[in-house]
Amino acid sequence: MNNQTNSYNTINQGVLPFFISDCLDICDPVFTFDELVGGMNLEKYLKNVPEHKLGRIRYNPVKMLKTVLFGFMSEGYISLRGLQENCRVNIRFMYLMD
Repeated sequence: MNNQTNSYNTINQGVLPFFISDCLDICDPVFTFDELVGGMNLEKYLKNVPEHKLGRIRYNPVKMLKTVLFGFMSEGYISLRGLQENCRVNIRFMYLMD
């Protein structure tokens, strides 16, 4: 029996940077926002978050709050679907969510 292995990579395949922040400009507003909001104590606004027991591991509530606030800052009004799409394709939101 002849075993053939398929190779699904090419020589021209792109390589992502190790850190997402390397793709952003040093003057990008996401760095200022992250620095300002990171200096606040956001835990006091997240007191009644239920404890994780079953199912998929949830997102960090502080990072999620930062992402929602940045969405409102950057677009004025943003829907949950808009946030989801931005977290999938926008490098700024990827940086905030790690």
